[in-house]
Amino acid sequence: MNYHQKRIQMKKKKNNLKSTCCNAEIDIDMAPDFIGDNPKTMIIGTCCYICSKCNKPCDVYLKERKTWTRNPKTQILGDNRGKVKEKLTKKEIKEIRRNEDF
Repeated sequence: MNYHQKRIQMKKKKNNLKSTCCNAEIDIDMAPDFIGDNPKTMIIGTCCYICSKCNKPCDVYLKERKTWTRNPKTQILGDNRGKVKEKLTKKEIKEIRRNEDF
């Protein structure tokens, strides 16, 4: 199976591109590069984006990606509770309980 047959078998992806002029969907066309090229059978060529509303070539609207002004990962604070370093023995716990006032 050659490249052209594989390309025909692949499903077409939904076009999510929008035009800057009308915010309408964009049709992607292949422009013939040389005399005698057939745009319908071309595999490699120059693409042009045509607005489906005004039928004129136009630019593609690119949505700006939101970015953080600071890295949130570095802003996470850790657990500030200290570890218990001194553990009481059973004898000390028994002594403390005996001396408690109820």
